[in-house]
Amino acid sequence: MSQPPPSFYHAHDIIAERCKARMKCLRICPTEAIRVRRGKVSFLNDICIDCGECITACTQKVFVPKSDEKEDFDAFSLQIAIPSPVLYTQFGQDVPPQIVHQALKNIGFDEVVDLANITQQLGFVLLHHLKHDGMNKPLISSYCPTIVRYLQVKYPNLVNHIEPLDVPLEIAAKEAKRAYARKLGIRKEKIGTIYISQCPAKIVSIKQPAEKEHSWIDGAIPIKEIYNLLLPEIFKIRESTPVIPEGRFNYGRDWGILGNLSQALGPERCLSVAGLSHAKKIFDDIENSRLRNVDFIEALACMQGCVSGAYCVENPYIARHTSILMEKAFHYPEKLDKAGILKRYQKRYYFMEHPILPRPTRAIDGDITVSIKKLRQKERILMKLPQKDCGLCGSPSCAAFAEDCARGEADVTECIFFS
Repeated sequence: MSQPPPSFYHAHDIIAERCKARMKCLRICPTEAIRVRRGKVSFLNDICIDCGECITACTQKVFVPKSDEKEDFDAFSLQIAIPSPVLYTQFGQDVPPQIVHQALKNIGFDEVVDLANITQQLGFVLLHHLKHDGMNKPLISSYCPTIVRYLQVKYPNLVNHIEPLDVPLEIAAKEAKRAYARKLGIRKEKIGTIYISQCPAKIVSIKQPAEKEHSWIDGAIPIKEIYNLLLPEIFKIRESTPVIPEGRFNYGRDWGILGNLSQALGPERCLSVAGLSHAKKIFDDIENSRLRNVDFIEALACMQGCVSGAYCVENPYIARHTSILMEKAFHYPEKLDKAGILKRYQKRYYFMEHPILPRPTRAIDGDITVSIKKLRQKERILMKLPQKDCGLCGSPSCAAFAEDCARGEADVTECIFFS
């Protein structure tokens, strides 16, 4: 009997009645997690990596994002918004970050924490780590949770190549909770940190982190959900205060724009790649020992980086251009306390709590003898199939269909070439 798949949190629900079986989602899923049987869609819980491709591809809105709402955090004494740097790019280059911060406070947040300084610190720490620590090279960036989960599912042998440093978001939330707890004399549990997220994978990394027991973030709201709340407030602020005083607000583009991280580390021994299909080629080369003279892989799942996230509103190319202009206007990097940062590095302050491990996915069978028998059955079925990967059987490929048949989840007659 096949083992049930492990349970994982996912940032979307399926409304099956909306499905028209047009199968765009089936063909675009990078891990082949989607199935369409009897005209209705479902997905395999253990190999879905919440990349958001299905949400973007489906025109019938079958895949509905799950997220928190602003009211869910009313129990916290202090609510701190931590916006993705992508949020600032959604309103155009004429809306300074200070206005976005004020709009966030107008809709109920008490404080707003920017990620730029933490990103700057972690860039310095990562460069030190690359120079002085022995490791499995090339290291692969841990910034994009979709890439991390893609490696866990499709390239389990490469998870020890994921850099062991935590992401800016988690460090910023940890520091914010500790700082405001000291400043206000309240317990950290009374302080809510809320991320304004550009993609479902970020939400999943908060709800069910791969590298720690619990995230320092208490919840997340998608950019597209909060956009309509912020826009009227931004108009009000601009009408009441036509001229925004120039301040030394440090806007940083963060690591969500392709090339930013490798530029900070030095491009000579860094390689940048965007898009899961392109990242797959790089990961194949690492597995086959064909990638040499590269110490670090900056990998992002979306083609334009985080500005292409499924929860964004603005055209990603315009948003990327806006981020460049905003960085020129508002980037005031702080002078780093390098000695203090290195002391914290030695104490493993910037490191993940646990190493990232391969994701446990369902085996064909718990009994090794039965499992081998079903694997052979899968190979026999696959040899008979036309290898056209048409998807009309409801599985994304002939190999996936053969495995479904071996598990007893499909019948070979469902292939149109047999029926």
